[in-house]
Amino acid sequence: MHLVHLAPKKYDLVLRDYFEFARKNPLYIDFYKDIDKAPDAPMLSKEELMSILKTKFKLHDQNTGVYLVRSGGSTQEPLVFPVDIQENQDQRIAMAKELVKNNFFTSKTIALNIFGYSDMYRTAAIMDDILEKCNATTLSLSAHASYDDMLQATNYFNPNFILGTPSKLLCFAKFLEENNIQLEIENLFYAGEFLRPSLQKLLKKTLGYEQVYSMYGSAETGIWAWSDVTKRPSLFSVIKGIVVEIIDPDANGYGTIAVTNTFRKRFPVFRYAIGDLGRWIDIDGDSFLELKSRETKSFIVGEQHYNLDQITFFTQQAEAFQLQLSYNEKVQEVIRLLVVQEVVKTDKPDFIKTTTEALQHLFHYNEKFMQLEVLLVATDELYIDPNTAKTPLLVDLRD
Repeated sequence: MHLVHLAPKKYDLVLRDYFEFARKNPLYIDFYKDIDKAPDAPMLSKEELMSILKTKFKLHDQNTGVYLVRSGGSTQEPLVFPVDIQENQDQRIAMAKELVKNNFFTSKTIALNIFGYSDMYRTAAIMDDILEKCNATTLSLSAHASYDDMLQATNYFNPNFILGTPSKLLCFAKFLEENNIQLEIENLFYAGEFLRPSLQKLLKKTLGYEQVYSMYGSAETGIWAWSDVTKRPSLFSVIKGIVVEIIDPDANGYGTIAVTNTFRKRFPVFRYAIGDLGRWIDIDGDSFLELKSRETKSFIVGEQHYNLDQITFFTQQAEAFQLQLSYNEKVQEVIRLLVVQEVVKTDKPDFIKTTTEALQHLFHYNEKFMQLEVLLVATDELYIDPNTAKTPLLVDLRD
């Protein structure tokens, strides 16, 4: 294992002290058994954390309440991570102070918030809380509001910020385009997905923004980084109290992002692999975390994170499969699973029906926002990358 640290002497001490604390926590005693030093501790994956929580965390045994946040989809059970309520607030306060200091959100901010809030996915509520900690005004509509309601709120309150995932912002932008409406919202804020350049141009055309901002984190580690995207695309500043390590970097310095959150004392988070790739770079004496993309096995649908291993669960008997993601003319996300498998002709309808229903459950299927298909195909019908001549398991055409 290779570790690349920002300011090693400073953060080696932080990691050493926090590891001593984390490995004695009842949750991790078995996981860190026989490991005495922080540099020797392995990364903690989502699968490992899920297993630990399932066996060692009992909600009804807690003496005081906890903040529960859900992470990702699952074929079995979701990962619901517990956080101490006050520790969670302390981290958000630290983030809000950093945002105010850098004129990210100010007391003059009026933000139209169309992030999602459902099934314990709390992005909309998290953003409301952070905005209020910045003494800003939030217009909480949620991603489930109608586009007419979003437009009405925009016309009535004249917000200077619009907040949402790129996919939801795209849906709103398409609605505006279809109705020949041009807005002038000064600032755009996105999170939860990568904002592709082609999508950014379309959003600018309909929303009329001048500045783009973003924040970054995960359900398990909270939100801990922010970016002035207009000034420095893909570069994030990390708040004090968070240690980011780059594990197994390639020749260009990109590696797996592993996060240690020292705000978390009740339920520690040490060297947690959040599923993204990045590297540290220095610009004019300041250090920034540069994001590359999610690991090739990870993807996002309907604002939630998934892993190809979850698709493999449904294709164990297949010779090959490919998951294709795209948009249709209605700007719905299209999920198309292509399966190469010998199935008796009379059994094909049942196979497709059963697999489709399982995927609908996995992706929290909503026909208003998604289109889902399962197709039995021949190998030559799978997409082949023209540059590498390889057949990828995941094909994301949502540019």
